[in-house]
Amino acid sequence: MKITFVGTGTMGCITRCNTSVLVDDILFDIGMGTIKQIERLKIYTKTIKYLVISHFHADHFLDIPNLLIGRGIRKEIENKLTIIGPIGVKKKIIELMNFTHSDGDEHKYDNIEEKYNIEFVELCNEEEYCTNKFKITALSLKHGECLPINGYVLEKEDKKISYACDTSLCDNYYRMCNTSNYMLSDVTGLKTTDMHMGLEDYKELYKKYPNCKFYAIHRADYSTKGINSVKFPDDGEILEI
Repeated sequence: MKITFVGTGTMGCITRCNTSVLVDDILFDIGMGTIKQIERLKIYTKTIKYLVISHFHADHFLDIPNLLIGRGIRKEIENKLTIIGPIGVKKKIIELMNFTHSDGDEHKYDNIEEKYNIEFVELCNEEEYCTNKFKITALSLKHGECLPINGYVLEKEDKKISYACDTSLCDNYYRMCNTSNYMLSDVTGLKTTDMHMGLEDYKELYKKYPNCKFYAIHRADYSTKGINSVKFPDDGEILEI
């Protein structure tokens, strides 16, 4: 498997792009600027077959119109795109497309599946999406008052990769740490809050879960010097597993 850290920053980060991770042909989250960052990294959107949305905050969701309309411009629509997300993801995407590109026609995206060759998959806590190559399990996380919000466990090639962005500590978060080979997680600041994980907690998790490798994403601009228990990938960094 090839993991590309498309972006590793937060909305307020000035040195890195909004967090987005590509695992082979599966893109996790698509906040503002993600498509331009993908182009900078010379990743072709045609190769993205699955888009997985964690929640509907702008820095995880807002670049969907650029992806869909770009697919049309580049004549990539013959390739089906499966969009996986929390309950309501189809409705939210139609609302977003109407807001940005309806041109006054409130019914322009009523047939969005046919228009852009999309399949929508909406997952509640512990629901799964399976193909003959992988399985994705959705797990509800805790992100302040934000609902719904999913983390995801990707099982592929005998590996388990968890994506938890955004979240603070909760039962499903610990469950992901316990069962995963790789944990790609929100570590927004130095201290954990009701909204986000903090570095002080995150750098200690490896002691409790020695079989899991921890990668800090969704990071603000803080110093990571001297911390060896956590990996701090940069934008564009690739991990082959």
